[in-house]
Amino acid sequence: MHLTDQEKRILDGGQGEIAQKCMQFLVAYGEAAGAERLVDLDGTVDLHPGQFWVADYVITPEEIDELANKGEKFKVPTFANKATAPGFIYDGWERCGTLPNSDPEYHKKCTEPFKPWIKMGMVPTFSCDNYLVASYLPAVGQHCAWVESSAIPWVNAVLGARSNFDGCFQTAYLGKVPAYDMQLDENRMATVLVECASELKADMDYDLFGWAVGEACGLEVPALVGIGKPTTSQLVKMNSSLNTGGQVRMYHIPGVTPEAPTLEAAFKGNRYKKRITITREDLKRVYEVMNYASNDHVDFVYLGCPHYNIEELRKVAEYLEGKRCKTPVWVMTNPLTFKAAEMMSLKDTIEKAGAVLLSGTCCGLLMGEMPPSGVMATDAAKQDYYITGIVYPKRLEVWYGTTEDCIEAAITGKWRGEWR
Repeated sequence: MHLTDQEKRILDGGQGEIAQKCMQFLVAYGEAAGAERLVDLDGTVDLHPGQFWVADYVITPEEIDELANKGEKFKVPTFANKATAPGFIYDGWERCGTLPNSDPEYHKKCTEPFKPWIKMGMVPTFSCDNYLVASYLPAVGQHCAWVESSAIPWVNAVLGARSNFDGCFQTAYLGKVPAYDMQLDENRMATVLVECASELKADMDYDLFGWAVGEACGLEVPALVGIGKPTTSQLVKMNSSLNTGGQVRMYHIPGVTPEAPTLEAAFKGNRYKKRITITREDLKRVYEVMNYASNDHVDFVYLGCPHYNIEELRKVAEYLEGKRCKTPVWVMTNPLTFKAAEMMSLKDTIEKAGAVLLSGTCCGLLMGEMPPSGVMATDAAKQDYYITGIVYPKRLEVWYGTTEDCIEAAITGKWRGEWR
C-alpha cells in the first residue's frame, strides 16, 4: 500500500501506540483486500461497539478509556450498531424473561464499557438500522465505514455514499479506510440486469425477492427493474436479504438510486454481463426454504429483524390490541424508537397483549438467548437463516411468514401461515 507521509508517521508510532496499532490494522486489512491506498472518511461510521475483528490489533477497554479521558474524539460522526461481545438488551431487559439479560447487575456490566465510546463521540443508537434514526447522514459520494447486512446496501444504493463492510473503532478513530471495492468508482456500476416478473406488494415479497437476487448475483452489482415503489420498510427488508442470501453491497434502481437516473447510467454505457428474471416461482422457492418446521405448534415468536421502525411497531400494536398472546413474543427495535413507542402508548398496547417490546439487539447477537423454544416463528429471512446455526447443537425449527402470520401464531400457538 502507498501511504502518505502523515500515515507513515502514524504507522511508525509518531501519534502514539494506540494510533499505531490502528494503522497497523488498516494496512494489514488494506493489503488483504488488495487496496493500493487509504482514503480519508468524510461521511460517517457505523460500528458494532465492542467488536475488534482481529486479535492481533485489539484496542483494549483500558486504552479506549485512556483516549476518552485525554479528550480524544472520533474523526467523523460515529453511530452505534448493535453491541457485540456481548450483545445485550438495551431497553425492556427487565421483562425479557431470560437470563442473563434480566439480571440488573448484568445489564449494568454490559452498559458501563460504552461510556468512553460515547465520550469520544459515538451516538448510542445501538441498532442494525440506525440509519433510520440517525440525526446525521452522509451525502452522495462521501466515504464512509459502515457494518451490518441491511446497512451496506442502504449507504451505497439508497444514499449514494460509499462503504464496504468495515466500520470499526480503528476506522472511526483514524478517520481512514482502505480504498477498494465500493469506495472506487469503477466497482459501483451495475454488471447484472435483474428483471422482476412478479408484482411485489407485501413486505415479505421484498424480503424474498432480495434473497433470490442475492443468491443469483453473489458479489455482482445488479440493476433492478420492475420492482415497483418499495416503502422504507420494504427497502430495509430487501437490503437485508440481498446481503444475506448473497453479498450484494450495491444495486441500482433506475430513477431512484442517486447514481442511476436511467438504466443506461447504471451500467455506465456498458452492456450487462448477464440478465436474470425473478419470477413468482423463485419467490415461492425461497419461501419454502425458509420454512423448515415440521410441527405446527409455535412456542416463540420473534419480530424486529432488522429493528422495527415506528410504523412497523404501530402495525404490531394494531394487530395485538384487545388480544392475548399464548406464546412468548419479542418485538425488537432501537432505543430511540423504543422511547417514541412509549410516548405513543404503543409499548403499553403491545405488552398488554402479553408480548414484550425490547431494544438494542437480536436473538442472534444474544447467541440464541430466548424463551425456551423448539419451534420459532419470524418474519425475517435474515434471522431465519442465522438463528439455527447460532443455537446449534440445540435443535430449533423455524416458521417464516408475514408479520400477520407471526402474530396469529402468537395468539393461537399454532402456525397457519401459507404461501399467498
